[in-house]
Amino acid sequence: MTARLKRNMGPLRDGSVVVIIGGGPGGAGCAVTLGNIARQSDKRIRIVLYEGKMFEGSTHYNQCAGVLSPPIVDLFEQGLGLPFPWGLVQREISGYVLHSDHSDIVLKREGDRTYAVRRIKFDEYFLDQAKERGLEVIHSRVTDVEFNSDYVMVYSESKNTRADVVIGAFGMDDGTARIFERTTRYRQPRFLSSIVIKIHPGQEYMSRFGSFIHAFLPPLDKIEFGAVTPKMSHLTINIAGMKINSTAMAEFLKYPPVRKYLPPQFDPEDDAITYFKGRFPFRVSRGFYGDRYVIVGDASGLLRPFKGKGINMSIITAMKAARAMMTIGISREAFDRGYRSECSEVIGDIPYGKALRRLAIFSSRAGFLDPVINLAREEPQLEYALFNCVSANKSFKEIFRETRRLNLALKLLVALGRFLVARLGRYFKGV
Repeated sequence: MTARLKRNMGPLRDGSVVVIIGGGPGGAGCAVTLGNIARQSDKRIRIVLYEGKMFEGSTHYNQCAGVLSPPIVDLFEQGLGLPFPWGLVQREISGYVLHSDHSDIVLKREGDRTYAVRRIKFDEYFLDQAKERGLEVIHSRVTDVEFNSDYVMVYSESKNTRADVVIGAFGMDDGTARIFERTTRYRQPRFLSSIVIKIHPGQEYMSRFGSFIHAFLPPLDKIEFGAVTPKMSHLTINIAGMKINSTAMAEFLKYPPVRKYLPPQFDPEDDAITYFKGRFPFRVSRGFYGDRYVIVGDASGLLRPFKGKGINMSIITAMKAARAMMTIGISREAFDRGYRSECSEVIGDIPYGKALRRLAIFSSRAGFLDPVINLAREEPQLEYALFNCVSANKSFKEIFRETRRLNLALKLLVALGRFLVARLGRYFKGV
């Protein structure tokens, strides 16, 4: 890049213009953080956000299960200076139940406050808070992004905006991702596909269901994991895997450990069931920042590998990107020092998440999850490790280190050995 193109790429100045593409938690979080820092430093920053959807009164369904986990309240009240939307909480989640073919274990911690919300209402509230603080919103889809020597031109179906820098907070929207792939070094992260359905079993059933999220690692083709999450008046059921389809969801709904938590009258083959298909990343994207652009949230792949905490990480990455723009600059070098380095923990966790994903797939396919859960009932340290894996409260690197330090790996190997001996015994007995 020429010296001319490198001009005016220091910290955002009085009068700078920022365009954000995407009105989810990443986009709204970035707008609020930019506005907060601008006011503190007595700068006038124009912030324009493009969002194709209308959240208010929308029947649009977000494929996210809508689970807000710690430290979401602190992120809102301390990190962003916003009131947490307690009125949107449909159910307080007490913990998780991890299921295998024949066993299950309750995973919970006192003070670990997790909340289930309707995601579309949460996004509406968040964006309204940003608008109250000066954000301009253009409800239109972006059609192109053009990088010039001293500015970025953002085109949409209704209006274009000339900006100093553009933030990609477009989630896993393939159309917008391809625009950035065509004009920058950015490449989409690898992702798992997901399918989500909702079941309305009636208020009496929901009151008996309880407040735990039920997580499954089923030995079913294509499905890597699934969950049943209670909301106020319905159950949200989601599955994920590399090649998920509607047939896989039907098999999951018939899987005995799952079926036990569904209404007796529920028919998995009912044509009236509405399937929502989406995807979420499990690897960091290539080129998620460069001169005059930065990618945050799902689109960056900067999540906990395998178990994402997508809402939290969208807000956190957006806050980090905003601070880099306001204090260091908007060049590739500035984002490298002020954004990538701040996200180094997540990036460094990728190999550990990859290893855990393979281990989870192997365990479920081989039937080894039963002895792991049985051992966890006797070993508080293993139960704690499983809780952190399911809740994503700790990095997988930390979990691996703690497991190794507590000699749990040896105990797991012993359990695996006993499991294999038992299987061989049954095999030879059958012969």
